[in-house]
Amino acid sequence: MDIKIVLIARVSNEEQRQALPAQKLRLERYADEKKLPYEYHEFDESAHEDERVKFASLVEHIRQMEEHCWVVFDKVDRFTRDSTQDEVKAMQLLVKQGKIELHFPYDSLYINKESSAADWFRLGIGMALAKYYSDSISDNVKRRFEQMLHDGIWVHRAPIGYKNVRIDEKTADIVVDTERAPFVVRGFELRSTGLPYEVIAKQLADEGLRSAYGNKVGKSYIEQMINNTFYYGVMVHAGKSYPHKYEPLISRDLFNQCLKVKGVRGHDMTKHASQWFTFKKIVKCGTCGRSVSSYYGRKQVYLRCSGSGLNNCGNPNTAEALVLGDVEGSIADVRIPEHFIPQVIDELKRRHENQQHYFTQNIEQTRKTYDAIKAKMRKLYLDRLDGRITPEFHDEIANELEAKQQELNDQLKRLTSDNKSFQVTASYLLDLAQRAVELFKCSNYELRQQLLEYMLANVELKDKKLSYILTDPFKDLADLNKKAQNGPNSNIWQGYVESNHDLRFWRPLY
Repeated sequence: MDIKIVLIARVSNEEQRQALPAQKLRLERYADEKKLPYEYHEFDESAHEDERVKFASLVEHIRQMEEHCWVVFDKVDRFTRDSTQDEVKAMQLLVKQGKIELHFPYDSLYINKESSAADWFRLGIGMALAKYYSDSISDNVKRRFEQMLHDGIWVHRAPIGYKNVRIDEKTADIVVDTERAPFVVRGFELRSTGLPYEVIAKQLADEGLRSAYGNKVGKSYIEQMINNTFYYGVMVHAGKSYPHKYEPLISRDLFNQCLKVKGVRGHDMTKHASQWFTFKKIVKCGTCGRSVSSYYGRKQVYLRCSGSGLNNCGNPNTAEALVLGDVEGSIADVRIPEHFIPQVIDELKRRHENQQHYFTQNIEQTRKTYDAIKAKMRKLYLDRLDGRITPEFHDEIANELEAKQQELNDQLKRLTSDNKSFQVTASYLLDLAQRAVELFKCSNYELRQQLLEYMLANVELKDKKLSYILTDPFKDLADLNKKAQNGPNSNIWQGYVESNHDLRFWRPLY
């Protein structure tokens, strides 16, 4: 009878990987002693996820062999650690059919069709012990991971914006990736303005962001990044949240802004949600009150009421070009005389300082609330140690209190911020007023749409005409410029500064 030997070496973790050469040596020595032809197969399941698929393919290859086959593993635990595994059942069936034999030289165990119940029992005990050993290792790893997570240590690959670094042979750490971290922050800032993931992905890719594998980032990649709490200091493992020890890239406040955007966009999906138009989401039908959508037709953009069929109100479709001129004219009316800008900034700063005095009075109360939550968490921990509450209930309440603490931290940062943030915001507002038309004409559809969201309200389309009002303070600026055409410019602007007009502060568009 022709006999062929199949030698199989297997490892399932990094520590066992170093034993592969020794397994191979013993297996080949066994085959040489038998003076039979053999083929050698090696499986490193710790390094490649598809190794188990390859092992299943090998079992099928053995089943189709015409020769009688000896399948040789160094030890029983190299055969399997799970008696329910399909490959194990398949080989045991082949043994009982007399097509193969299982040899385990290290354990001096040989299983064939004629093997006694005692030998099969030894094989079963060997697999059971191997599974127990595997499960024990798994339990130890889980306990080690849990302790690391409670210590604020992330146990997986660092997300983009951070990188894993090796300190020595036994110690690793995670640090901020100075090359990619600015892109992450930029992504959150863009999302907070309402931009969709697809647009953010394209913009960041154009600016040079690449994944860890050097590929351009896509929509799903950015969506996963924007919804990852790791960036403001909280890591999630197996559905549980833990504060981590690494430097946050963003504030929790910015993360919450992005969550709000997600909620708004989730309720605002339309047929053309993946496209951007100048008047997207801001125009209502002046006849029936439905939303007005944009579409391409005849090589230009048209506006139309969303009603169709029997629900069509009769409001005619309108070429976007017909209404853009009036909008640009209204934006052009928003400007401040160059020589008067310093006085406007001084007045805004004075009002800001009064607001800061109010904020300062709230700092003490915020800190007291923070300390009260800290005391609750300490008592909660003692209750868990004494067994008065379950660990699960402790973790649930602790996560809620930690979230409140983080919100208070963000609030304290805002309350204690100096006037630099005001100077940036005020300068931005004035710059926007001065260059509104330039920005509108030169920007892409996304930024043009956002600019109109800032500056226009009650926008309606009826009978091919667009009606709207300018929002404050842009309406005030436009009215003052019109008055200045018929009177002394400086007197009009001086009166504006001395009045109580509300110049609101907004976040930048660009």
